[in-house]
Amino acid sequence: MKRSIYISVLLGIFVVQISWAQTFPASFYKNTSIDSTLHNSINFSVENTNFLKNDEYFNRIVEGYTLLGWMLDPKITYFPTKNAKIEAGIHFLKYSGVNGFTQAIPTLSFQYRINKSIDVILGSLYGNTNHKLIEPIFRYEYYFTDNVENGLQFLINSNRFSSDIWLNWQQFIFKGDDKQEIFNAGFSNKVYLSDKNNRHQFSIPIQILFTHQGGQINKTDEKLITHNNDAIGLSYSCSISNQFINSFGANQYYLIFKDLSHSYQFPYSLGYGLFSNVFVTTGQLKAQVSWWYGDHYISLRGNPFYQSKSTIYDRYYEKQRAFVSTRVMYEKEITKGLNIGGGTEMFINLYNYDVDYWYSFYINFNRSFFLKRIKNNYYDKF
Repeated sequence: MKRSIYISVLLGIFVVQISWAQTFPASFYKNTSIDSTLHNSINFSVENTNFLKNDEYFNRIVEGYTLLGWMLDPKITYFPTKNAKIEAGIHFLKYSGVNGFTQAIPTLSFQYRINKSIDVILGSLYGNTNHKLIEPIFRYEYYFTDNVENGLQFLINSNRFSSDIWLNWQQFIFKGDDKQEIFNAGFSNKVYLSDKNNRHQFSIPIQILFTHQGGQINKTDEKLITHNNDAIGLSYSCSISNQFINSFGANQYYLIFKDLSHSYQFPYSLGYGLFSNVFVTTGQLKAQVSWWYGDHYISLRGNPFYQSKSTIYDRYYEKQRAFVSTRVMYEKEITKGLNIGGGTEMFINLYNYDVDYWYSFYINFNRSFFLKRIKNNYYDKF
């Protein structure tokens, strides 16, 4: 009886639910462009997110918990030339019910546009959602918990190819430290098989992420860890000039997990996964239906819901995991730079028919204000 009920619910979801591409609403992405008209000027910008995200998980892989709080990023930006900018600020994170700030991190970024297709960033990066990695490789919830990334980044954008290449140094060590250096390096690429302006878009996404924990100058008994997660896929999307439906399409990914450490941390060192979704967008409403199958799959930076290793019990593993998930999100722009939205996602395990879900509500504010233009004729010629 219980199994029949879950199967009926599952079929109902496929019939009733519309679906959304593997991206978040636009207000979760930072603008990576450099406005050439702002050269020799100073701007002040404010980025703010007030959020509630409640994970109602009841499985043995990942526990449920609630994130409630706000983030604030005030920044000063100077454009010394038409193709460069320097940005300095502070990232504040405050969880409700915690006295004081959970994080207060200084940020400093230098971005230089080498040519019309390539940008280099050194310092604080365009990270998290901007990497556009799928969730089995990178957990989008880091937007609310680990938002700041620092290191080196290259952004490449042409008519037939786009790429985000970065090194995020998470933990620095000094000589004799009893902790490990931690960093991850990633490649998020997309090869367009058709022109970006075409109504029908075919593309090949290629995603690679290395996670490393180690060091040579530290003093610790912790083992060196190097993990690699790769994904290659095929994507299709179609834009529609319709008052109700804006676009639809589908994505298919094949994923591989490899443990490249000298001594393995887990009972297995190789795994794979299959990840599919179909989507449609309708104005302010965005949703998706996805299917996941993982076999011995692990990702240190991915959403633990997709992996075989439990984050609750040290010795508990599910060699194969398969589920169907449905995500629906809504966002409305109240005024320029101010967006309000929310969403929910439900997971149905195809082996034991358990149901897990999360829901969220947020307000995003992102505005930039012109302060002053500096007369500096020397830099104008660059």
